[in-house]
Parts: sequence; structure tokens; C-alpha cells
Amino acid sequence: MSKFNDFFEKLGSDAKLLEEYKQDPQGVMKANGLTDDEIQAVMSGDNDKLKSLSGDNQIKEFLVVFMNDK
Repeated sequence: MSKFNDFFEKLGSDAKLLEEYKQDPQGVMKANGLTDDEIQAVMSGDNDKLKSLSGDNQIKEFLVVFMNDK
């Protein structure tokens, strides 16, 4: 499994990581080994790109909520 998939699996089960992600999604993804392309796909919400990056024929969908209060 890629770091991309590993990260989102962990994000769904690690409350501390989720809180850190809410504060700085790009920084947390970068610190967890996601590539710039992967980060951009997440931030853009490009569903086709996200499915492609997951690399799984049986697509696992992750709902990533990004709220920017700034």
C-alpha cells in the first residue's frame, strides 16, 4: 500500500493526527511522506486524480474535509 493510502487509513483512526491535519493539512501530509502531486490532488478535491492515486481497482474513497478559516 502506498504512503498515500497508509496516511488516509491512519488519519481515520488517529485522533491526534486528525487534529494536526485540521490545523495544517498540507504540512501534515508532507510530513507523512505524501508527494506534492498527492497533496495538490487532495487540496483540489479532484476525485478522478484521487482515485488514480489510490492505485486500487476496488477504490477506497476517503472523504477529506478541508475547512480554511483564515
